[in-house]
Amino acid sequence: MDTLIEARNLSLRFSAPTEKKGSLKKWVLDAVRGRVRSRHFLAVDDVSFIIERGEAVGLVGRNGAGKSTLLKLVTGIVNPTSGSIAVRGQVAPLLALGNGLDPTLSGRENIYLNGAILGYEKAFLKAREADIVDFSELGDFIDAPVRTYSSGMTMRLAFSIASAATPEILILDEVLAVGDAPFQAKCRARIREIISDGATVFFVSHSLPDIVQLCTRAIWLAKGRVVMDGPAAEVADAYLRDAMPNEPDDNTSSNLPRPVYRFQSRTITDECLTVTQGERALILANARDWKPAGVAYLAFSRPAPGTVPLHRFYARDGLRHFYAIDPQELDSLYRADWEWAYEGISHYVYPCETEGSVPVFRFRNDATGATLLTADESEAAQLRVPDSGWTFEKIAFWALSGHGREVNNGG
Repeated sequence: MDTLIEARNLSLRFSAPTEKKGSLKKWVLDAVRGRVRSRHFLAVDDVSFIIERGEAVGLVGRNGAGKSTLLKLVTGIVNPTSGSIAVRGQVAPLLALGNGLDPTLSGRENIYLNGAILGYEKAFLKAREADIVDFSELGDFIDAPVRTYSSGMTMRLAFSIASAATPEILILDEVLAVGDAPFQAKCRARIREIISDGATVFFVSHSLPDIVQLCTRAIWLAKGRVVMDGPAAEVADAYLRDAMPNEPDDNTSSNLPRPVYRFQSRTITDECLTVTQGERALILANARDWKPAGVAYLAFSRPAPGTVPLHRFYARDGLRHFYAIDPQELDSLYRADWEWAYEGISHYVYPCETEGSVPVFRFRNDATGATLLTADESEAAQLRVPDSGWTFEKIAFWALSGHGREVNNGG
């Protein structure tokens, strides 16, 4: 394998004064007299990992876990206190909005300034200038000073420049946290293109769906140390369970049916379903993309007698989801590995009619190809109306009726 990033026992120690000083003069006098007391802490503590060429690695952890500091070590912005970090290849870092942009220059002038900082030749930038401007969607604002830009406009320009070419190593720190949903979807598509072209991506995000969808591997940091390093879906699930300690224990014998929360996309006609409180909280936090749409039905978060797993897939070209229990459908979706990304088991349902269950109907949107699952007969009747834009496909599975049960939908 071709190793591009190798960290060995990497540590970075910071010191901070334990007392606030009233003035610079007092601080200098206290320093001369040896009266300044500092607290030392490890922002990154004995971290080791290897990233091979072509890997897409996500970095997860709570605020203050050391994620951004680790990226600064990888990009050489700061030097380690101990240990070593070796990076082989051209690095295109996008660590903070506006880094490398001169606020007094126009967006167009910053294409050449920031592009030069990233190592792009002037001839290359001139050839790609129109594409960069088009991707940023800044229009006439491209010739306005960057100081007049909003944070979202600044992010659009910075991301458009950084992703103009396929670098060997792309470093991203929460670049999808700003901007409207359509532009975020476009950024995700561009990141997928860069990954498919063979780039190595190191990606920090608080959005676990983005980590799972964009990365094959994830590293979980806590208090500067590596807690877990492995497949992205497994690391995200472990981190989510740790972040939501009050989540009910689904492994108990009293595995009762739980509400399946339904969310609708704000940009296209699609839905996302979950029984997990932690994921529900994350979706609610991502208000730009999703809005609560009630409880779809009742299902199980762990296997129950007679149930099968409902698998969830994510379309790489947008926000579309697809749910399947049929082995033939699953095989087809797995084979279409570029169009669909497997997210995991959403919840557990009945494969056929059983006592107390209700059918969950599957409809497909004629325009977008998105699917919608509903156990509500009145909603199904509306979707069956001619010219509704929906086509009934089949009964996808059976679940339990959620009617009459009080549930806080988070709306």
